[in-house]
Amino acid sequence: MNKQKARAAAFFLLTLLPFSLFAQGAMSGEAKNNPAPRFSLSDRYAPAAAPAISGPDDSQETSPPAPEHFTFKSITGDFLKDAGEIWTYPLHIRTHDILPIASVVALTGLLIWQDRPIRQGFMDYRYSHAWVKAVSPVLSDMGSWGAWGITAAFLLFSQPGSKSLETGILATSAILQSGLLVTVLKGLFGRQRPFWDNGIDRWSGPVGFFSTFAAGNYGKYDSFPGGHSITAFSLATVLAMQYEDHLWVPILSYAMATGVALSRVTEGKHWLSDCLAGSALGYVVGRMVVLNHRSRYHILPSAGIVKGQLSFALTVSTR
Repeated sequence: MNKQKARAAAFFLLTLLPFSLFAQGAMSGEAKNNPAPRFSLSDRYAPAAAPAISGPDDSQETSPPAPEHFTFKSITGDFLKDAGEIWTYPLHIRTHDILPIASVVALTGLLIWQDRPIRQGFMDYRYSHAWVKAVSPVLSDMGSWGAWGITAAFLLFSQPGSKSLETGILATSAILQSGLLVTVLKGLFGRQRPFWDNGIDRWSGPVGFFSTFAAGNYGKYDSFPGGHSITAFSLATVLAMQYEDHLWVPILSYAMATGVALSRVTEGKHWLSDCLAGSALGYVVGRMVVLNHRSRYHILPSAGIVKGQLSFALTVSTR
């Protein structure tokens, strides 16, 4: 068992090597190729300043459709672009992203090493505290149907062109992207869930994952990363970024997502390392979806003199 844990921890640490090499390659070729800006964990989108005064010729330019006028074509197009960027992220990773990724990978490796005693501690705490038994299953459900219920409320009860409708669309995209990502990773790692075989931590890779579909094995080898955790944090990140000017929204969103992740351990469904990895991935996916949307559609105010009169306009830029 110790050998298996050592291999698993070593695997996560070794994943840093290709990330580092990709980052170095991107930096060395950046000056030559000058590629379009790519997502970074440290990005905080801010539109470029618009010119204070525009001439008469500028007033004749046609603006693209406003971002709030979502169509099936624009939504699916943005979804596919986001998916492409998510799956190719290791190819264009930024140098300053290496440290946070290394920290999460290293912490995940350490948790894998100690997952069994950590899980036992969580279960003991649950059995000795009635309130945990009562709250834990409710929080756990918030990472599945609860998240979809919140997203559906944004979609169904928002006015056309409203920020809440935009939030619902972005949340839907983030949850779907997270679901696709976590399904593939679960199949790649094939980690056994803690409620099988008296809590033995076993990694069987794709072979074990596909054996999950055999009779009596449902859900056996799909523990890593945590699906509820990635869903909860992708939704929480979208809500926190969309309503970052209201401090209580990010606090409540991330607190709820953290509760979901911890409840998966107290419910005996996941190891703590599963939940950490899922939470980190959900945060990255949610952040990427929102920042990509803002960089594709941003409104820039402008002013100009047309036929001797001062006029104002809003220009919508797309990437």
